[in-house]
Amino acid sequence: MTDTGQSGDSERRSRGSRAGLSLAGIAEAARGLDPKKITVKAVADRLGVDRAAIHHHVSDLDGLRELVAGDAFSLQLNPVVISQGAGWREACRLLAESMYDAVLTSGGLGAYLRINAIDIRQLESVEDTLRIMLEAGFDDEIAARSLAALASLASASARERILARRSTGHPQVSEVRRVLDDSISSELHNLSRLTQADMVSFDLRQFETSIDLLLDGMEARLVDNRSGP
Repeated sequence: MTDTGQSGDSERRSRGSRAGLSLAGIAEAARGLDPKKITVKAVADRLGVDRAAIHHHVSDLDGLRELVAGDAFSLQLNPVVISQGAGWREACRLLAESMYDAVLTSGGLGAYLRINAIDIRQLESVEDTLRIMLEAGFDDEIAARSLAALASLASASARERILARRSTGHPQVSEVRRVLDDSISSELHNLSRLTQADMVSFDLRQFETSIDLLLDGMEARLVDNRSGP
């Protein structure tokens, strides 16, 4: 029985070596799995190889998640084209939407995204947006901090929407409703009213509203910058 098991493991390793595994092939195999269930074993089973063959390319589960997140980000961000005549608001919105979609596609694995796993071509839309912002009159610091805020907003909003997609809804919203329902205090009337009216949510409209608010704040900074001291 021991010999049979060793033969099976050897056969799996052999198939893996002949398959010519690559990072791209591993990412493609993982792409078809539920992001919540991605493990080294699950990807190895999908490819019909031993886990050691996967570990040859990625050291651990976090490394695998980084690879999958970078793959999802690449698929979503590459098609984004910032036109030459685009204004800074349009460019920022397109960039934010592409980042938002990338995190949604990765099923929340965007938290594992690392810049060193991204092809330089995937950053062209970021460079184009930055150029448009600087040409519009933003200074270097405000442009850089605004893009960082934009990326953080897109990533966080997408993760909140993933939570809201659960069958039980977003845990934060349901918990706030429970606390308000159990409370005998009438001091939180407005919060109770708006929460029950589903105005506290993490849907696409919430993301678009958040982007509008950020862009309005950036525009105010731009006006101040143009006005000078």
